[in-house]
Amino acid sequence: MKLFLITVLALVIQIINAFPQSQLSGNEIVVAKDGSGKFNSIQAAVNSLSKSANSERVIYIKNGTYREQVSIQKDFVTLIGENKDKVIITYDLNNAKTGSSSECATVKAKCSNFKAFDITFENTAPFPGDNAQAPAFYSYGNKHYIENCNFLSYQDTLLSYHGTQYFKNCYIRGLTDFIWGFGRAVFDDCKLHVVSKGGKNTGYLTANGNEDGNFKEGGFLITNSKVTSDGAKFYLGRLWKKNCYVIFDKTEFPGDKIVKEGWLTFSGYDNYKSTSKVGEYQCKGSNYNTNGRVSWSTKFNSAPSISSFLGGDLSFVSNTVYKQQNNNNTNNKTVVKTTTTTKQSAPTNNNNNNNNAWNNWDWNNWNWWGQPNNNNNVNNNNNNNNNSSSNNSSSNNNGCNPLYYQCGGKGFKGSSCCKQGSCKKINDYFSMCS
Repeated sequence: MKLFLITVLALVIQIINAFPQSQLSGNEIVVAKDGSGKFNSIQAAVNSLSKSANSERVIYIKNGTYREQVSIQKDFVTLIGENKDKVIITYDLNNAKTGSSSECATVKAKCSNFKAFDITFENTAPFPGDNAQAPAFYSYGNKHYIENCNFLSYQDTLLSYHGTQYFKNCYIRGLTDFIWGFGRAVFDDCKLHVVSKGGKNTGYLTANGNEDGNFKEGGFLITNSKVTSDGAKFYLGRLWKKNCYVIFDKTEFPGDKIVKEGWLTFSGYDNYKSTSKVGEYQCKGSNYNTNGRVSWSTKFNSAPSISSFLGGDLSFVSNTVYKQQNNNNTNNKTVVKTTTTTKQSAPTNNNNNNNNAWNNWDWNNWNWWGQPNNNNNVNNNNNNNNNSSSNNSSSNNNGCNPLYYQCGGKGFKGSSCCKQGSCKKINDYFSMCS
């Protein structure tokens, strides 16, 4: 019996080691602290990319704590973490160390068409104290899309400096002005958490710096989101610049934690009250009401759709659904449109010395032998399945995908034909030849 078990174990190890490795397409790389990737630092991976590009370059980041400040000044860069709570990019700079509230950010994305999925961005600089501004993330550029990420700091956590950004299903923690900047940013289905720290127990969610009197260039739309607190009271925001523009739309609050006035100005800038637009629309929550709000806050009768707020162009949004509100604001309807899928592309590694990046990737839907738990084919229609099988067995399959390549999913426009195996569904957005 013991000999039999040893033989089976040896066979299993052989199978795993012999499992075919898909090769990278040439514009995707893996970062891993354990040496199983092409790079062991994120900055090194970014530095390896060409300066210019007009299509997406994907960097996969395996689980680990990456203590580094990362600067991204190249367009079309996408960072994809293995697990948002286990891929942590952390550093500890603040304004006192750098002399600039933006330059001390842990990750600085100064580029266009930047994306990030499943990553924790953290700044652990001391708080409170003088010059304690310590952003975890600095976004400067158009068409930034960030989904399912954590942003952790205490003061100035997330800086939307300039451009258009869309944050989807993100967790943002802070106390003082922890969403701020001059940018045009949407926070959709996000959680904002107010945390007490060092005896400080009054927070400020936003500090918007819009200076456009037409309210088209800067501003924050916080929609379908939730605000929580560990006990600290908080203001919805402070008027940072002349035309501050912030809308909380259909967001849930702990009503007893909002300072009833809701909004305030920075010292000496009372004149901004008449030139800013800040307020709430159709919000809710336990003990939530707007009684006592400052007279100069805006009573919005409607809220813009995400699309219109970002200028009507959501072509850069991927791996999610986006919402467009009906013109009838008393009966908003949601139109769901699925766009291209980036996040589900499988991580692989073409480093011959370290070829286990694929096998070690944290796929919850996969069995140990590399086959998806969901064995349903992409096409459940019998005719489609028969056609796919005949295509797979055809000797003329030059247009078919190699083993372990994407072959289906919402928004996928390539071939569903596989040179080997069949097209198996991993989830709604990604199917693979296996």
